[in-house]
Amino acid sequence: MIALIARKDLLERGRDGRLYWAGSVVLVLLFIALAVGYGRQSEVRAEQKAAQALDYKDWLSQDQRHPHDAAHQGMHAFKPEAALAIVDPGITPYIGGTLWLQAHRQSEVKFRPAQDATGLQRFGDLSVGWIMQVLGPLLVIVLGFNAFAAERENGILRQTLSLGVSPLQLLWGKALALAASLAALLTPAALAAAVVVTLGADAGEGLDALQRFAALALGYALYLAIFIFLALGVSAASSTSRVALTVLLALWIGNAVIAPRVMSELSRHWHPSPTKLEFSKALSAGLKSEADRAWQMAFGTTERWGRDVPLNKWGYALQLDDQTGYAVYDRLYGQLWDTYERQQALQAWSGLVLPVLAVRAFSMGMAGTDFVHHRDFTTAAETHRRTIQDIMSRDLVANADPLGNQHFAYQAGPELWSQVKPFDYHPPAAIWALRRSLMSLSILGGSLLLTLAFAYAAVVRQRAL
Repeated sequence: MIALIARKDLLERGRDGRLYWAGSVVLVLLFIALAVGYGRQSEVRAEQKAAQALDYKDWLSQDQRHPHDAAHQGMHAFKPEAALAIVDPGITPYIGGTLWLQAHRQSEVKFRPAQDATGLQRFGDLSVGWIMQVLGPLLVIVLGFNAFAAERENGILRQTLSLGVSPLQLLWGKALALAASLAALLTPAALAAAVVVTLGADAGEGLDALQRFAALALGYALYLAIFIFLALGVSAASSTSRVALTVLLALWIGNAVIAPRVMSELSRHWHPSPTKLEFSKALSAGLKSEADRAWQMAFGTTERWGRDVPLNKWGYALQLDDQTGYAVYDRLYGQLWDTYERQQALQAWSGLVLPVLAVRAFSMGMAGTDFVHHRDFTTAAETHRRTIQDIMSRDLVANADPLGNQHFAYQAGPELWSQVKPFDYHPPAAIWALRRSLMSLSILGGSLLLTLAFAYAAVVRQRAL
């Protein structure tokens, strides 16, 4: 019976043309987004690899100079473009991916693409993720808004129920028809995306990219299933097709347009993050406090670089100054990043009633373009920066400090620069990302159960009418 109901709905949907016209538009947009994403990713990766190689070459080709001067030159760390950024660029356009590993300071990410974009950036990038999150539900609504309402208007629904067809069979049959329609449209795009993602992955990362893509496909399947049962439930509860369409479009606007902005503001209100000025003041105060304590213990003074610190201790002083700041950076940046993650977790939990927020969090997490992955990259870059500092400081202690008043006459050469290895970052594995995205996936599952219960209650109600 379920198969018969699904077959009948599929035939009707094919006759009225909605499946072909609406589906074709979405399918064309998906293929355009894939092509644009692949071209952009190829360009960005080529630029990053060239820039990373040239930057390290500049580091190695330094002339004879004081190691502290070399530490101030530092080097840059470039965040590798995730393979699934083709599907969902996430926060990458807004947060950037280049860090300057300089002396004495943990740097912020620079060169955000969104800074060079127009005001249209606020409406989102044309990506597979954006199309699935925003236009995917709209496609479901267009195909399913009159699934029950039209049959009620034509008198068919009462006849069907009078023949002994159970509400559950009716619901599952129509859900199967909608799911089959979406599968026929989206499967070609999914296969093309899997190929593009594999081609775009770095050497040795193809399997990991496919695992991430498979999990991503599961998340979007749950997301579209939510709207399938929502459309069917609203159609069953509405008196006419026009009412059902109006209600569903209102829900779509709230989910796709209003909810992300509102919840973003609410999350910042409930978990406020400091302004850049406030954070800088707290960081400066923390660094000064730790440095004063360390210098008092080591040199009997809090005056940094004064007469009480002889030149034969300046290398050690530089080393001490850096190492005492590490704990301050870890504490304050850790608190800031924890705040950002709490904000995102709150937005994800609201996905029980606003599923776009849950699928957005899951999509970015599995694509490797969310804040958790960015934090992992930033931590790795900061570790490399500290390695550079420690190597330079150890060399100063060993070679410059014994020179006393000639401390600044000491100059190191390529043999020291080569001790610093190139920055080489590899994103965490797919299983790591999945563990950290299980909450969002569970929320999508919970939202699906809620809409399924609503749809079933609305269909059962038809028997009593």
